[in-house]
Amino acid sequence: MTNRAYSEIESAGFLPGKGKYDAAELLVIASIVQAEGEDQDFGKIARVIFNRLKIGMPLQMDSTVHYVLGSRGEIFLSSKSTKIKSPYNTYQIYGLPPGPIGNPGRNALNAVTSPDAGDWLYFITVAPGDTRFTSSFDTFNEWKVLYKANLRAGKFEASK
Repeated sequence: MTNRAYSEIESAGFLPGKGKYDAAELLVIASIVQAEGEDQDFGKIARVIFNRLKIGMPLQMDSTVHYVLGSRGEIFLSSKSTKIKSPYNTYQIYGLPPGPIGNPGRNALNAVTSPDAGDWLYFITVAPGDTRFTSSFDTFNEWKVLYKANLRAGKFEASK
């Protein structure tokens, strides 16, 4: 599976020796991108990850904790869960986890080799089909309130 993924990364535009990340790291990033969103948002999600890595900010990606918990596909993540000790818990570690958290598709691989341009550091899906991106922590927190209201209202249950 890994060799096939490396081949796909190269066909998506990765050139060994060019850029800051090697194929293994791009595969890890693509697996997170795949788990975090929908195709239309992959380029922006990839950009958020690269922006956070560039400034040494923890990735804090829910999908990595869901991977540890074996609860992939879930939308809700408790604060308690973010404290779990694991090299895959990007709330507790800096940088990338030691390996992929899933098998990324072609669109996620393309997104990591050609991410969208932007200064985003945060994103949140406030309702099914409504994922928002910002560089402002205050704006992110405002959207988090909306997400929690929609979660309580059962809006995410209807999308499963």
